[in-house]
Amino acid sequence: MTEVDNKMIRAPIVCILGHIDHGKTTILDYIRGTVVQQREAAGITQHIGASYFPTEDVKEFLGKSKQEFAEKEIKLPGILVVDTPGHAAFLNLRRRGGAVADIAILVIDVTAGTMPITWESVRILRERKTPFVIAANKIDRISGWKSKKDADFLDSYNSQKPHVRDFLDEKLLQIVGNFLEEGFKGIDRYDKIKDFTKKIAIVPTSGKTGEGISTLLMILMGLVQQYLTTNLRFSEGAAKGVVLEVKKEKGQGKTMDVLIYDGIINKGDEFIVGGLEKPIKSKVRALLTPKPLDEIRDPRQKFDSVNTITAAAGIKILAPNIEDVVAGSPFRGILDPSEEESVYNEIESEVESIRIKTDRAGVVLKADTLGSLEALENHFTKNGVKISIADVGPIKKEDIMNASIVKQLDPYSAAVLGFNVPIFPEANEQAIKDNIRIFTNNVIYRLLEEYIEYAEVRKAEDTAKGLSELILPAKMKMFPEFIFRNSDPAVFGVYVEAGTLYPKVPIITDKGKRVRRIHQIQDKGQTLEKAPKDSEVAISVRGIEIGRDLEKDETLFVNIPESHVRQLMGKFLDELTTDQKQALREFITIMRKINHPWWGM
Repeated sequence: MTEVDNKMIRAPIVCILGHIDHGKTTILDYIRGTVVQQREAAGITQHIGASYFPTEDVKEFLGKSKQEFAEKEIKLPGILVVDTPGHAAFLNLRRRGGAVADIAILVIDVTAGTMPITWESVRILRERKTPFVIAANKIDRISGWKSKKDADFLDSYNSQKPHVRDFLDEKLLQIVGNFLEEGFKGIDRYDKIKDFTKKIAIVPTSGKTGEGISTLLMILMGLVQQYLTTNLRFSEGAAKGVVLEVKKEKGQGKTMDVLIYDGIINKGDEFIVGGLEKPIKSKVRALLTPKPLDEIRDPRQKFDSVNTITAAAGIKILAPNIEDVVAGSPFRGILDPSEEESVYNEIESEVESIRIKTDRAGVVLKADTLGSLEALENHFTKNGVKISIADVGPIKKEDIMNASIVKQLDPYSAAVLGFNVPIFPEANEQAIKDNIRIFTNNVIYRLLEEYIEYAEVRKAEDTAKGLSELILPAKMKMFPEFIFRNSDPAVFGVYVEAGTLYPKVPIITDKGKRVRRIHQIQDKGQTLEKAPKDSEVAISVRGIEIGRDLEKDETLFVNIPESHVRQLMGKFLDELTTDQKQALREFITIMRKINHPWWGM
């Protein structure tokens, strides 16, 4: 390849995304040989990371599994892989005209199957028209699977016993079926595909043993090199990028992690980036880059200081006056002063298009980045939650006051919801004074669930006119020998020890672990409206997996809202049976252990 050709093609940007615990970072860690995931809170990636894999290192990795591709000429300079906390961060990586990512890896736990976040990710990939490969991960967790470290998938698969292969085939078929139901016309295991432009490839992998990882890399780089190189035309103009994170570094002050997807950035260049109030103009004081195969969020080695960076790259920028830069905002280098005004206006309009301010009643949303905010807006609106204000930054006193105004129009929407943001002390004080609830979480769907549950409970408090409208206590014991389905939905037998069991009620274990709602109650194939004390019935629960979310021999209670408990312990106590009272007392004891000593008083 000539020097001119080298400049013509930049490294492709690969986004890895999927459900929060399906093994995205584990797969990357295996290739990097690092332990980034162990340094993350609860094993969940909290911020976007970018890792650069040079071609020579990729070849070496492929060679471990004797992949033929390792011997072929790879025209790509390398690949830049962006690891995300979930679908929200992928929205963060957007640019005018499409996605920043050239191709994506969608990770699905092959033992658990697709999840709500899987489909959120798929929807975004579809919207952005981003091609993707599915990594059906965690094959090492299949019962009876004999692992072969670093093996090509087919080498490992062919050495398994027939019943183990059959089980994996069945799980892959379920994934194929789910995608066909979602309107995808072509999807299959990679070795059964002839034209990769017409079908989505599934590559079974294990991020723990390395099985299938080289296969995944081979398919990925083959796809990029064969079909996507026209998208990788390199521009020698001013850098274009997106801010991944703004943080304080010891001895360096505020720094920005930036993903550069086009052009060149030099030490000393001026740039414009989105800010809390308005776009910010600054100048590059230093360009820092992690070592190849290292990780920009938490590098093991010191950064290299360089004078010039070309796309695609994840870099750290030192510059003055960047305290108010908003993560997720567009970044543009300025090489020609005459372009400054148009770039400023472009960034201003892009940032403002994501922020919401309406007059209608709705919740107040605050998020850490523009991408998170956009994802929150989409997710909440899709689930019928109205929004009055959506913005980036910490929860302030002003946010509480805005929620107080909403309270006069719709008391159930008078709440402030924060995604991955701190709460200022004066905001907490104002919230207590105005009786406004603040919810914070770093997982979007959990934040939504918590708010919806709160709103439903508030409505129940206001509308409950009698015992018939309250969720009543009940206790049940699982039959470990009667697990009819492990998941999708989970179906298992229970013995009702106390109270009467109804469908649609949430349940909780005797250790305080919440287990979603009972979908149906059945006996001998017949659907029941209720199951009284001493019944032996089967119940179904969606969105959980036996063995992961629930053991086979749990003692379960109906999870009663605190407002209902207060009413049951007050004016309705004499209406309860002896066994209901006992189940209620046991439930209150559980809740006091996991919440507050005063719970249920």
